[in-house]
Amino acid sequence: MKDTLKAVALSYTGAFDAPVVVASGKNALAERMLGIAAECGIQIVSDGVLADILTDAEIGACIPPRTYEAVEDKWF
Repeated sequence: MKDTLKAVALSYTGAFDAPVVVASGKNALAERMLGIAAECGIQIVSDGVLADILTDAEIGACIPPRTYEAVEDKWF
């Protein structure tokens, strides 16, 4: 059985206390998101557990507090 590919795009402008989920996708959409990120030189972080959690977050919402440390360690 093939694993589901997941991708989540985050944005942090300082307007909120935490990064915001701006896009999320699985399989073909995730592949497209990763392709666009690579083309644009956007940092790509691979973390399946974090992706599992963040794909459940609503678009436009801040990341869940339980992910703050993991995101900070990987992103900043």
